[in-house]
Amino acid sequence: MPVMEPTPEDVTLRAINYDSEDGQSMDGFEITGETTTFDGDETCVIFLHGLRGFALGAGISPIAYPLARMGMRCISINKRNSGKGYETSDFAEIDRDIAGAIDWATDRGAERIVIWGRSLGATEAAYYQGKRNDPDVDAVVLAAPFADIRERSTRGYFEAVSDDPDAAYEEFVEDARELVEEDRGNELIALPRPVEDGIEYIPMTAESFLSYRSPESKCATVDWTPTIEVPLLLLPHATDRNVTPDEAREIADTADRSSLVDVRPIEANHFFTGAEDKVADITADFIRRADEQ
Repeated sequence: MPVMEPTPEDVTLRAINYDSEDGQSMDGFEITGETTTFDGDETCVIFLHGLRGFALGAGISPIAYPLARMGMRCISINKRNSGKGYETSDFAEIDRDIAGAIDWATDRGAERIVIWGRSLGATEAAYYQGKRNDPDVDAVVLAAPFADIRERSTRGYFEAVSDDPDAAYEEFVEDARELVEEDRGNELIALPRPVEDGIEYIPMTAESFLSYRSPESKCATVDWTPTIEVPLLLLPHATDRNVTPDEAREIADTADRSSLVDVRPIEANHFFTGAEDKVADITADFIRRADEQ
């Protein structure tokens, strides 16, 4: 994983607090540059981190910095599933945190709002806008977007422990459902995941696992992109075996109602290491084009 670097001297980093839509106290960071407008507009980009990440985690701040230099206000938020919160969170509630961040931005004069999500954050961005078509949101960016985090991605995890990963996944789901039915949904279970030559076990409660990884989960990008109406940019990693351009194009093909859909593969790893400026430039160009729609 990339190492966090000190904040550049030409940008300002400020801690913020905001309230989720359901009243939870949340926090995050605001990143700004010397210029306070982008093409004459108060533009705010709200960043959503990936699995078990944090607001200033890898793949977020190095992209926010160049956008801030262009005059955008960048808000990177911690959510109820940040860090270890993922273990007990409910995916279906994540839109409440995003809504709170949007309210925070509009209360401070944002005229144009872009939701920018990476990895799991991309699915969250699609879920939020696909569910609500929030009129305050002008565009959505899905970086390293999984088409379906629940079944398709999770079934592959069980290759680490079984020669029949489909059957192993289905058994794991049934075991989690039984725990919930027995009023034991807050008990931790260990989700296996292959990592290089070993196995990583991700702890989650049975309820949380079902909310993210079961067939009935809402955690599938392709379920929400068909209803998104605003411009949509997809940034897959051309060198990432998990998030290929083909998967991004599959997502793009579902976005029938978006006024603009663009797929721009990036030669980089899952965190855009070494390609952050290119990602920022593509994002800025997309925001300009989205404004013309």
